Parts: sequence; structure tokens; C-alpha cells
Amino acid sequence: MRSLLRFFIHFRVFFLFLALEITSLVLVVQHNQFQRSVFLNSSNAIVGKTYETSNTIYEYFGLKSANQSLAEENTELKQRLYSLENELRFLKQDTSYQGRKQLAIDKSYTFITAKVINASTNKLKNFITLDKGRKDGIKPEMGVINEHGVIGIVSSVSDHFSVVLPILNPASRISAKVKDKSQTGSVVWEGIDDRIALLEEVPLYIPVHVGDTVVSSGYSSIFPEGIDIGKVKVLRKENDNYFYIEIELLANFSKLSYVDVIEFNNAEEEKKLEEKTRKEAEK
Repeated sequence: MRSLLRFFIHFRVFFLFLALEITSLVLVVQHNQFQRSVFLNSSNAIVGKTYETSNTIYEYFGLKSANQSLAEENTELKQRLYSLENELRFLKQDTSYQGRKQLAIDKSYTFITAKVINASTNKLKNFITLDKGRKDGIKPEMGVINEHGVIGIVSSVSDHFSVVLPILNPASRISAKVKDKSQTGSVVWEGIDDRIALLEEVPLYIPVHVGDTVVSSGYSSIFPEGIDIGKVKVLRKENDNYFYIEIELLANFSKLSYVDVIEFNNAEEEKKLEEKTRKEAEK
């Protein structure tokens, strides 16, 4: 308290001068129309600029949540569109058992939006890390896609994170086929170009052309049938039985942001049934 009093006493002349200046300014503004208008305009400009700056800062820090919200909304719209496309296919093939079966399978999938927080494309064994894990419903062997197509398969999870084995890893094999063709093959990566993969095991009798779309086969519970993977870029005869097919991947792995993890709602039931059948066959 004494230090504060000494401070005011020491600077008493300055504070007296400041008080007189403020008083003079108030008197000038109160009794002169021109000075009053200048003061009001200046104060309004300062206040307006302050509000504008604070609003800009608020909007900047709100971008993260806005992006997350937009990604989740995009996922919901994508799922609705996917369901509507399946409904349309069902209506076109109402008399076809295969069409009804496919519709039932497709309706068993849902999507979980996740953000890519780490990814590599320049290594031989690349991996992708997502910001969601076991507590968000993600499990190993779930498929991962984005708006362009297939990304990979979940390989391991913790409570809050998950690691994806992408197409850009020689250990990855994605069951695939040329769109509108029944014969399936496997998409593998040679470890050279992050935009190029191979579609293996496609017989020579299958009509394939450069520019054809390669999609997921649907022959597993990981991916629904018909998810885009890439376009046929190079096509030639590999041997007497199979084609050599290079495909250009549609997903740009160097620019991944948000992805969708595909959850097959009946995966556990299917696994239990397959395991039971396998054990009975081994007896």
C-alpha cells in the first residue's frame, strides 16, 4: 500500500497533467459540434475495427470444427446417395434374385468419418493413421474409402486411433474386378509409383479395355461391390492365360484429409457362420 502511495506521489505532476488533459478534451467535445462529430466518428471506427478483428479471429478458430462438421455431413449425404442408388438398382432388377440379394448386402454397411493425421506415400511399406479407434466403433479388417474410391483396410486399432494398411503397401491385396465384369482379381502395389497399381489374375477371355474402371468385387465383407479403385492405363498379354493390367489409382494418397471407415453390420455373424462351416468340414 505504501509503495502504491509513493508511486502516485512521485508521479503526481504527470497524473495531474493527464487529468487536466482529459477534462479539457471532454469540455471541447461537449461544447463544440465539429469536434464532437469527429470524436464520435473516430470512436465508432475504432469500435467497428475491434469487432471486425475479433470476429475474424473467432471465425479462424472455428474453421476446424466447421471442416469436421462438413465432412460428417458429406458422409451422411454420401450414405443417403449410396442407398438411393441401390434402391434404384433394385427397382430396375426387381425380378432378379441377384439384385435383391445385392441390395440386402449393401444396406448392411454404414460409414464412420475419420481424419487422416499421419500418412506416408514415399516408402515401400506405407501406413495411414486415423484419429478414431476402438471407442468410435472401428475394428481391424474394416475397409477405408474416400470420395474418390478405395484407400485400404484397417490393420490395427487402439482406443482412440487406428492404422490403415493402404493400397500403397505390398502386403495389401484388394479383391477387385473390371466394372460390369464378373471375373475377379487382386489389386496390388509394386512399390514404385504412388498413383499406379496392378490388377492381377484377370483371364485373357475377359473383355478389358484401356480406360475401363476397376472397382471392388464385393466378394468379402470388407468393401461393398462397386467402390471405385482406378482406371485401366496399360493393358497387354502377360502370358497365355492372364493380362498384365496397370491401373491409375483414383485416390490421391498424398492429399488425404478425411476418410470413411466402412462398417459391415453383420460381419460378426458372417465370421461365426464361416468358422462353424470350416470346422464341420474339417471333421
